[in-house]
Amino acid sequence: MKRAIVLALSIILALTMAAPTVLAQGNGGAPEDVSGTIPPEDVAKFFPGHCSFPIQLELSGKGKVITLPDGRRILTSPGLDVTVTNVDNGEQATFNITGTLHETTNLETGEVTTVVTGRNLLFDPEAGVVLTIGEFTYVFDRKGNLIQAFEGNGQVIDVCALLG
Repeated sequence: MKRAIVLALSIILALTMAAPTVLAQGNGGAPEDVSGTIPPEDVAKFFPGHCSFPIQLELSGKGKVITLPDGRRILTSPGLDVTVTNVDNGEQATFNITGTLHETTNLETGEVTTVVTGRNLLFDPEAGVVLTIGEFTYVFDRKGNLIQAFEGNGQVIDVCALLG
């Protein structure tokens, strides 16, 4: 299924802000616990996509950022679950988000290509909050402008519609 999405972030990327210890561990270390709560005000502040209502994220599991010698990054989240709560009505949905994000920077052009595989919770200013299952790619230029819209093969589930 193809779907144009302006900007997408994997929830595991957000963990680099929410749990800085994940970045501090060496590439050889095992994934670390990233369990915790991201309150609605932080979701609104750090994530470009949102629902028409405030949401809270409760994480349970492990995550890790691996930086390779050539500058590529792999963000992985084995055994990670997230519960997304509509703060206004109390509706909740829990998702297993054990996907992986592969980020490659073209050193000549500065373009950053991101490939997400597996199950990922992504945020987008137009699409809102979505669960993707499959493989999807998007590309940004060196200034952070989207130059290749989110596309790929798999399933896209509108989390906001489930909780609204």
